[in-house]
Amino acid sequence: MAATATIPPAVLASLLAALVASLGLAGAAWRAGWAERHAGTLTAFAAGVLVTAGLALLPEAASASARAPLAALAGYLLLYGSSLAASGRASAAAAPLLAISLHSFVDGLEYGVLFEHDPQLGLAASVGLIAHEFAEGVVLFALLRAVGLRVRPALVLAFLGAAVTTPLGAAASQPLLGVLDEGGTGLLLGGAAGALLYVGATHLPAHLGGPGGRARGPVVLAYLAGVALSLSLVLDHGRPHDDQGPSASVRVGQP
Repeated sequence: MAATATIPPAVLASLLAALVASLGLAGAAWRAGWAERHAGTLTAFAAGVLVTAGLALLPEAASASARAPLAALAGYLLLYGSSLAASGRASAAAAPLLAISLHSFVDGLEYGVLFEHDPQLGLAASVGLIAHEFAEGVVLFALLRAVGLRVRPALVLAFLGAAVTTPLGAAASQPLLGVLDEGGTGLLLGGAAGALLYVGATHLPAHLGGPGGRARGPVVLAYLAGVALSLSLVLDHGRPHDDQGPSASVRVGQP
């Protein structure tokens, strides 16, 4: 009897992210009021998770590669540049579509890197990444509608850009991880940390301000809840490797 093929956890997480993005699109198209009421709280929760997970990942990345901080900066700037492309040409549908598609594809790569490195850290980051996909689907759909696209083409393009690209990124990461050495994995971890910090500390907070730029109480509580959840998942993730030497925390290409 042939062995049953198993789907990597990173790919499963990315498929769940695609589902959440699709739910955001459905909410934006058919229950616009409900989506707007809940998107801010969910975005704040995701931001808290992602900032904490990104900061927790940086020391691990640096222990694998001395150039990991530069990779973190590159990951941050990559997503920052994609956001500039979207905001600088808001009148064109191609710019926000390209920016969020790239963002979602990088998210998918992050799933592969993080789960390969440490399943607990991958789970922690996935909570925030998956949660913010809801808001990302809503945002892309709204941008496409704002430039004049009708509901159906806006839904299709937003689904491709915010949902489909994430599993594609996760699938693309699988063969890549199997051939990387420890230093290469450290660079990818650094890039993932920078991308997580961009999404959590720069991209998402821009959507959280209330009147006068001040966040509301529920938003602050949601953010702190995200920090607490992420801490509970990643605080002890490095301890099992403490007695195995400085290079034991990163294992590449092992089952």
